[in-house]
Formats: sequence, C-alpha cells, structure tokens
Amino acid sequence: MGVATVVAATSPQQQDVWSRRQVPAIEQVAEGVWALPVPVTRNPIRFTYAYVIRAASDVVLIDPGATSAEGEQALVDGFRDIGIPLHSLTGIVITHYHFDHWEAADALARRTGAWMAIGFEEQAWIDRLTDADVSSSAAAQRFRAHGVPHSRAAEFAAVEDYRYTREHVRPDIMLHDGDLLPVAGASLRVLSTPGHSPGHVCIHDEARELVFSGDHILPGITPHIALNPFGGGDPLRQYLQSLDVVDRLGDIEVLPAHEFRFSGLGARTRELRIDVADRLHEVVDALERCPGATVWEVASTLTWSRAWAQFGVEAQRMAVVETAAYLAHVRSV
Repeated sequence: MGVATVVAATSPQQQDVWSRRQVPAIEQVAEGVWALPVPVTRNPIRFTYAYVIRAASDVVLIDPGATSAEGEQALVDGFRDIGIPLHSLTGIVITHYHFDHWEAADALARRTGAWMAIGFEEQAWIDRLTDADVSSSAAAQRFRAHGVPHSRAAEFAAVEDYRYTREHVRPDIMLHDGDLLPVAGASLRVLSTPGHSPGHVCIHDEARELVFSGDHILPGITPHIALNPFGGGDPLRQYLQSLDVVDRLGDIEVLPAHEFRFSGLGARTRELRIDVADRLHEVVDALERCPGATVWEVASTLTWSRAWAQFGVEAQRMAVVETAAYLAHVRSV
C-alpha cells in the first residue's frame, strides 16, 4: 500500500541503494550517530538499520536486527569500522518484537553485558501468550474463524510463530511513554506508538532533533497493521493515534528501520492517513457488496501489490491479518 511522494530523502546514498534493491554501506547520520545496515536473509525487506548512538560513556544500539551469520558479521564489522569496540556496548533498545528487530539482541546482550529495553506494552502482550495460545492448532483455528479454507489455514499456522517471542531473554528495562533512556550525556525520550505492534516505541533524540521510528513511520511503505491475537481489539485506531504522537515532533529528521532516512514527517503522516482511509473505503465497499463476507473473502477482493492468486502463503497470511485489523476498526465505529 502507498508509495510516498512527499518526503525528502536526507541520504541520497541510502535512497539510491534502496531503489536498486541492495544493502547500503554504514553511514554517519549525525555526531555520535551511525546507521548500520544488518542484512535480513529470510525476508524481502533485505536489511534493518541498527542505529548506534555514542554519548559520554554509553553506547546504545537501537534494533540489532535478525540473527544470521551475515547479520552477526555486519554488526562486528560495523562497530569496528566506526571505531567503537563492540564490548563497549552498554544498552540495546528494541522498538518492537518482530524478528528483524529483536532476534539478534539476546546473543549480543550476553556477549557484551548490555542491558536490553522494550516497550512495557510489548512485553505485557508477550507475557499474556500461553502454550495453548501459540500452538499450531490454535493458530489454525483462528484462521478458520477468519474464513480461511482448512488446508490454507494449516499452512498459515505453520508460518505464524509467536512462540519465539516467548523464548527471548526477558529485557531488563520496560519502557513507558515519556521515559528517558538511561544513557549518560544524551536525551533519548521514549514515545509509545502502538499499532504496528501492541507496544511499539519510537525514540526521540531531543538534542539532535532526530526520531528513530522503527516500523511506525517509513518513507515509502505503509506499515503492516495486523490484528495480533491478544493484542487489543483495534490496532488500526492505535496506529492512527500514534501518528498524532509523532506529528507533535514537527519536521525533524526521521530515521526508520528500513528504506532511507528522510525529512517531511508531517507530510508523510498525512499521506499515511490517506492510505489508511483509502483502504478503509475499499473494505467498506466490499462489505456493502457482500455484508456477510469473511475476512478471507474481503482480503481476496482488495488491491494489493500483486494479484491475490500470485501471493504465496506468508503474503496471504499477512494480508488476512491486516484485513482483519481493518474490519475490526470498521466494526468498532
């Protein structure tokens, strides 16, 4: 959904490499801040930006990325190239639970002794998951309740895996809205921005006028909003409210986890609201044509990046849970 036309890339190199579907080089964003791309080998997104922040005696890493030999080497090489010893890492911030943001954090924390921090609501959601909730049979039942055919529901259940979130090392610090990260010599403010996940957070660097936006705001992709089980009944409403949160920052530079860094935050949030409104109109039209349609049936009629029949199992699964989020929002108003 949605291709941004209103933002201005603040790194032509990052934008150019993204357009050529490659992985960029390390780039210094500001004094004491570096964007370190970590390859993602199991997802078309290609890489996650891990942001290194050095302040006084502390070194913090935001979103260390996914676990892979390539990713681990990228982190080791990256710290070496920017001249910071890896063992000097003191803190790791996880914007949300998705594997391409959190997965590498556990081993890195063990290796360096760094503390880990995650949003309070994110961890609270994980704590509510039980063995029964995350079983394949429970997942298949949830998809069948969305109208997914039985054989496809089993395939969706095989690729939906919330179990790994419960296997992570529990972070040391739970972040609440307005908190300052425990980083000497910096003012890094937590912004609670749920929607893309139940407890997503952004980090506002107040001194440098930067916002590390995770997956909440991306320059060219409308973030995926899913109806996570046990994560709240209307994540789309949460997402729209969270756009208001970052709007208050004004037109500061945005450092997202993917694509490229940019300015034009206010224009981008307005564009995202338009994208959401357009999708909602599509969903409402589908329900008017067929009032009793299931989530599966509605999803199959919506406009996606490719034809519905060309979607593989994982793409269709994501489309179904996103459609479920939009339907939940429509039915709540």
